Amino acid sequence: MLKRLCGLLCAALVLLPSTYTLACTTGIVSGKYTADGRPLLFKQRDSEQADNVYVYSNSGKYAYIGVVPIGDKENRRVVYGHNEKGLAIMNSNSYNLEGPIQGKATKHNLIRLGLEGCATVDEFETMLRKLAPFAYGSNYGCLDATGACVYLECGCEGVKRYDADDPKVAPHGYIVRSNFGMSGDLKKGKGYPRYVVACELFEQAAREKRLDWRTLFSFSRSLRHGWTHMDLNDWMPECESSDCMMPFRDFIPRYITGSAVVYQGVKRGESPMLTTAWVSIAHPLTTVCIPLWFGQDHQMPACVQRRAGGDCLLVNWGNALKRYLFPIDYGEGRDYIMLSHLINAEQSGVLQQILPVEEQIIRKGEAYLEQFRKANAITEDYTDYYRWVDEYVDAEYRKIAQSHGLISTSKE
Repeated sequence: MLKRLCGLLCAALVLLPSTYTLACTTGIVSGKYTADGRPLLFKQRDSEQADNVYVYSNSGKYAYIGVVPIGDKENRRVVYGHNEKGLAIMNSNSYNLEGPIQGKATKHNLIRLGLEGCATVDEFETMLRKLAPFAYGSNYGCLDATGACVYLECGCEGVKRYDADDPKVAPHGYIVRSNFGMSGDLKKGKGYPRYVVACELFEQAAREKRLDWRTLFSFSRSLRHGWTHMDLNDWMPECESSDCMMPFRDFIPRYITGSAVVYQGVKRGESPMLTTAWVSIAHPLTTVCIPLWFGQDHQMPACVQRRAGGDCLLVNWGNALKRYLFPIDYGEGRDYIMLSHLINAEQSGVLQQILPVEEQIIRKGEAYLEQFRKANAITEDYTDYYRWVDEYVDAEYRKIAQSHGLISTSKE
């Protein structure tokens, strides 16, 4: 089925335009098919305004934590998040569902409104149907504490639901979306190379029974291309100084990628507070994954939040390293990555340096999460973990930046 669909997409399309668009790669997995029985949402955020921060809000019926563009000082344009009831919402633009419909609602404020006012996927769907149709197209992926895990395709024709528990829609329990909807004209979408490789990655994980949050998060760093079948890992340079520049367009991670997240839901009977956001707040090739929980005191690591000066520590470090990976800042420079700076046989590449740091953060985080699940509550001692994360992240990133002669580019 996948090969037939991929063939259809390739045959239907001529050439994608050379300009970048707001585009994301996403996927959902039913808890019936995951390794631990908890549903999953995967979101890779791509945007020309890529810098983000995490925020806490209690402005509505339900409090939530979510991501907003760093320049949105009023924290109104929530691009994904989850609330105290365990509802998580993300989206990808769907360009083949657009139409000449007038309306004030936008995809970003609908995510915020959903998190503020809805406790379940069904409630969010009801809200969308009342507001439909929409001038823009969007694939809303969402899960909740009941175990529901769905896509809601929205556009000028209304809302269509795709349930990861429906064997007719998702025979292996997962659904993938890039920047087109299955209910629209396939010739008018975008993101097909990313869709193809994401489907391949999900299919392989399902076959090997590895549909877990770690596997999904690894997709945010995939160096496989869906159309050329090139895997940049096969072209690993000998050393960091080899100046090995490679084309880098339409991979899952791209120049305009701004963040990645995997939402790990809960089993029935578990507290919705145990819903976990495994997040990379800046480019996933340059920033570590950190777990976020909805604790009673609403704490988050300082390194993923907006500081008094309007910047964000981990975004600063991530962007400094991103400039090192994409050293050409004119013309078509952002379509080419210095692969020797990312990975090399000497193991001194940026990605090779952040992964061991990330592993320490994850191992400690998973140990905390195990204790939370035993207590069926988020205990107060998670704030100690976040203090350690802040100190550890800053210290390790200083070492990494210094090793590449970049320390002066990050004003911390």
